[in-house]
Amino acid sequence: MPTRLIVTYGSTDPAPAEWNEFRCSNTLYYQDVETDVEAIQLAQSVANIYAALPSPFVIGNVEVRPYLFNGVTPSGPAIEVLTAAQAASALRVGPREVALCLSYFAGVNRPRSRGRIYTGPFRAQNDGEYATETLLGEVLNFGSALWNANGGSGTWSVYSPTVQAFAAITNLWCDNAWDTVRSRGLPSTNRVERVPVVGA
Repeated sequence: MPTRLIVTYGSTDPAPAEWNEFRCSNTLYYQDVETDVEAIQLAQSVANIYAALPSPFVIGNVEVRPYLFNGVTPSGPAIEVLTAAQAASALRVGPREVALCLSYFAGVNRPRSRGRIYTGPFRAQNDGEYATETLLGEVLNFGSALWNANGGSGTWSVYSPTVQAFAAITNLWCDNAWDTVRSRGLPSTNRVERVPVVGA
């Protein structure tokens, strides 16, 4: 039975109290999850994967809500994993809107059989014109972990609303061009204005 996981996580440096104010989110689909108990186990595994992401990822507290596909009521309680250990890091967070796209497809790379999630934000030292090959490797490691979530009990899949069908993911990729997710941005804390004058 297909299961939908709604993953949300915070990413603000460094106060844990702020991590839940500004949330990043991903939606994942898994097939071959037969019971609510299995859905909860899968959600716990996915939450642990997010929480264990190494620097240069910036991951605050993680919450995963499991739903049977198209279900309105969760299959069980939200799984929460606290990641306060990252709050002690002296490394600063880069712009929260900056992300890398983890893309995937099932069998053939065509619109109805591919999907993506946005990773990040990242530590501020990852500020080059392009993402490094090392960082791309970390993103793909993350994708491989999601593919193997819960020991492979549950099949990470692409869902096509057009044909209302699932297909098991077979390939992952990530390119080195940065992406922007404006909804992840922090609200401004300062605004500077000026009235121009002649000769100034």
